[in-house]
Amino acid sequence: MIQDRLYNPEGDELIYHYCDPNAFANIMQSRTMWHTAFSALNDSSERQWGLAQFIESADKQRGVCGAEFIDRIIEIVRLAQGSTVAMIASYSLNGDLLSQWRAYADDGRGFAIGFAAREMEMPAKPLRVLYDRAAQRHELVNNIRHAFEVEKRFGFRYDEAFLDHWCRFGLDLCAYKHPSFAEEKEIRRVHITGLALNESERRMIPMGAIDGSGARRSDPVPIRYRVRNGVQVPYVVLDITDNGKNAPVKEIILGPKNSDKEENVAAFLASAGWNGVKVRRSDAPYV
Repeated sequence: MIQDRLYNPEGDELIYHYCDPNAFANIMQSRTMWHTAFSALNDSSERQWGLAQFIESADKQRGVCGAEFIDRIIEIVRLAQGSTVAMIASYSLNGDLLSQWRAYADDGRGFAIGFAAREMEMPAKPLRVLYDRAAQRHELVNNIRHAFEVEKRFGFRYDEAFLDHWCRFGLDLCAYKHPSFAEEKEIRRVHITGLALNESERRMIPMGAIDGSGARRSDPVPIRYRVRNGVQVPYVVLDITDNGKNAPVKEIILGPKNSDKEENVAAFLASAGWNGVKVRRSDAPYV
């Protein structure tokens, strides 16, 4: 895994999910979040960007780490990405950002749901997205060189632990995005689904989740499909309350063009069993 990309919330930090009114109602009533296949997200370079940065960084370390080591880690990372689908739910550290309202919340008519990040227990890894290309390369090179020195001390065994490390590393590359998206300040939760490929079939395989110690976090999560713009979009549905143990929704922000009233939204939340949630309107000037 890429340790530096693992998101560890600071105190009572909130992360915000922007959505349209229908999605808002569904999330509040079902107490779930849809995690969508990376290929259907707004960034056309999703996953390819991180892989490209990794390969370029790794290739430049051939003189230091040797061709065999570099070839092995590139092969494993490619395999990890080619045999999985990253199912992603996106959040922002900024709950009132005009570009987010425009892009993800029905042009400002929707909502931003503020979640207490520490209370979100689900089988989806929390990653803090890094946008600066130089910082991405620096982080990658440091990880590659460190792993090389560790493997060198063990006599280049290239064992199961080596394979597992670089598989996890490859899956975390989705935490690197193009610099043009930096304003989003994204935190993403990532659930991994298997992908079986052969000459006649492309099939997604439900998978559970395990933590860093290898303990199982969930049973396999069924894959669902919805149609968006005429395209079948895979997704998984994950509980946001950890089976009713937590109530992570702490704030609701109405978009700058949202015609609903705060008291009406508060009443809806109470009817859905969400109590003590702050409701306010966006300060963004947008009409």
